Amino acid sequence: MDLDESRRAPLYSFLPTLLKGAGITVGISVVSMAIAVTLGLLLTLLRLYGPRWTAALATAYIEFYRGTPLLIQLYILYYGLPNVGITLSPPAAAFIGLGMCYAAYEAELYRAGIGAVQKGQSEAALSLGMSRNQALRWVVLPQAMRIATPGITNDFIALFKDSSLVSVIAMVELTKTYNILAATTLRFFELGLVVAVLYFAMSYPLSLVARRLEEKLKGHKG
Repeated sequence: MDLDESRRAPLYSFLPTLLKGAGITVGISVVSMAIAVTLGLLLTLLRLYGPRWTAALATAYIEFYRGTPLLIQLYILYYGLPNVGITLSPPAAAFIGLGMCYAAYEAELYRAGIGAVQKGQSEAALSLGMSRNQALRWVVLPQAMRIATPGITNDFIALFKDSSLVSVIAMVELTKTYNILAATTLRFFELGLVVAVLYFAMSYPLSLVARRLEEKLKGHKG
């Protein structure tokens, strides 16, 4: 298809390619968020309950990743690490980059959730003969996770949109697909609107879930 034909082609003819990119975006987001919530919990436990040196390392990690741009982190992972003999594929760099960045934000949500659990809860568990680890696992963490869940859902929405940044490391997801099609057809405006609608269609249901979780939590408190 030459330039003139591509500029006259109906927009729906580009949908299969854009939907393929959207599917890759969803996959990147889900895997990266799974890494983020798991690593974030580990960071929180190390920070609050680990030895002093692990708490210091976890705190440094959180502050570093929250204080530096995600785009720079991705550049370092994909373009910088080969300078020291470590080469990552585009998917690996995308998963690790997004996951490690958002783990810092999830760690803060978990820490706030744990802090919101009344101390009497863990004290009661200890008085019943539970160890500290058992009280943490069966009493504190379930309540903290419930409190943190709306924030985690909101972060998933943010990660979903930030996944567009992985287009700079040769990942052909939705944004990169748009860049390629728009540069080829010069239909930046029309294709941009379609891509924006696709992002909205994928993220809006998550917004509704986050809103309902927040309302449910407020109702429970009430």
